[in-house]
Amino acid sequence: MEQNNIPPYQDDEITLKELIEKLLEFWRELWSKKWWIILITIPFLVYFGYKAKTSVITYTAVLTYTLSDGGGGGGGLSGILGSFGLGKGGKVNLDRIVELSKSRNIIQKVLFTKVVIDTLGDTPDYIANHLLTLYELDKEWTNENKDWTGFRFTSDSIKSFGSDELSALKKLHGKVVGGKDVKDPIFSNGFNEDTGILSMNSNTVDEELSITICNEVYKQLKKYYELSSTKGGQNTFNFVEAKKDSILNLLKSKKYQLAKFEDSHRDLTDPTLLVQKSMIETEIQKLTLMYGEVTKNYELADFSLETSTPDITIIDEPLPPLEPNAMSLLMELIKGGLLGGLLAAGFFIARKIVRDAMG
Repeated sequence: MEQNNIPPYQDDEITLKELIEKLLEFWRELWSKKWWIILITIPFLVYFGYKAKTSVITYTAVLTYTLSDGGGGGGGLSGILGSFGLGKGGKVNLDRIVELSKSRNIIQKVLFTKVVIDTLGDTPDYIANHLLTLYELDKEWTNENKDWTGFRFTSDSIKSFGSDELSALKKLHGKVVGGKDVKDPIFSNGFNEDTGILSMNSNTVDEELSITICNEVYKQLKKYYELSSTKGGQNTFNFVEAKKDSILNLLKSKKYQLAKFEDSHRDLTDPTLLVQKSMIETEIQKLTLMYGEVTKNYELADFSLETSTPDITIIDEPLPPLEPNAMSLLMELIKGGLLGGLLAAGFFIARKIVRDAMG
């Protein structure tokens, strides 16, 4: 039988020398095609450079603030948070504060605040209309089903809005806080879990508008939160105050009645008159005791309302001038050059590998 002289094992590992030779071979191939690589890269450079030069400049306003529960004690704070739905066991749920600031209830109050934006003239107008103008949203929304060209809000009475106004309001709310087709919302917020410091950001194409939106969201959030949180305590205080005033008026009336009775009957001998006087004095004693108790309750209600009122306090508010956000021309050219060069180089290397394999 013929002996098979092929060794049972053949080492297919590539040596360092062969690897270097292969890399030099690829390099020579790329060097020979350098002008083609440059030619392919040029369109990428042009595209990325054009994108950087025509990119929209925006301004980001940042406002930081803290939330103080104001209760100082578990009972008061639990009652506040329970009525407002902001947490359990006395722990403020910052996530809900964040969501509250993006709610339509808050944002629509901001949108229908009239302000003057210098770049748009000296006439006060709704923030909603300023956004419509700056972003040309009426043109962006126009399609084959609806022509929004020239649309502007003329009233802030949402209850009287028609279908067009309500639809535009929903679209604007999505533009501000983010929605289904919104990649870069105007307003965003969050908080630091370690420090509990909250922040809100507003990013628009106008510096003054960015600052205004941040400040208005904060103002509306603070107002809504404090009113909602103290609603129960305020109702209790009002009830106790009304009761105290009512008892005081009755007490004054009875004292006037007693004084008038004593003035009219200086020498009391008639048992019937003595009984009448005694009954008036008894009423006065009873009302005095009631007034003392209700006064205590009034002071407690007042103290509870004052100490349980939560407070939202600004740490840092946005101040002009804001740093403009714009694409760096140099960085975009570098990105375009790298992308175009790598694609061109990859093409020529792949072509050489295929040619070598085909023999």
